[in-house]
Amino acid sequence: MSNEAVRQLPLEQVLDLRVRVLRRGTPFTHANYPEDSYPDAVHFGIVRDGDVIATSTWFTKECPEVPGVPAVQLKGMAVDYTLQGSGLGAALIEHGITHAHGLGARLVWARARDSALYFYERRGFAVTGEGFMDEPTGMPHHIVTREI
Repeated sequence: MSNEAVRQLPLEQVLDLRVRVLRRGTPFTHANYPEDSYPDAVHFGIVRDGDVIATSTWFTKECPEVPGVPAVQLKGMAVDYTLQGSGLGAALIEHGITHAHGLGARLVWARARDSALYFYERRGFAVTGEGFMDEPTGMPHHIVTREI
């Protein structure tokens, strides 16, 4: 599995998978985020046979539910539909947590789709605050947090 290690990728390499997974069934045809331009934003991915099959983006940003705590936000978490449940997402989370810890963060957080809450809870995240509708997807979300 050495060719499937989590590694840092350029933004351009992860955009297609983001659109295919995160914008499926929505009117949006892009999955670019303002945070992609943050100076510390990193895009992790797993590549198989030249294709990005899993990705996540990490950057320093305070969590609105836990102000004043050094935090890193996870965004753009996407695993190819045919490979969900295979452990790729878990590998990305653990790699990102290690990265966030190295930045001095004490908290990792994300705006998680309600349909993915179980995935995050299994990885040590807690659902925090009130639910909300995400504008780009029109899907219900909650903030999830994990102390590190």
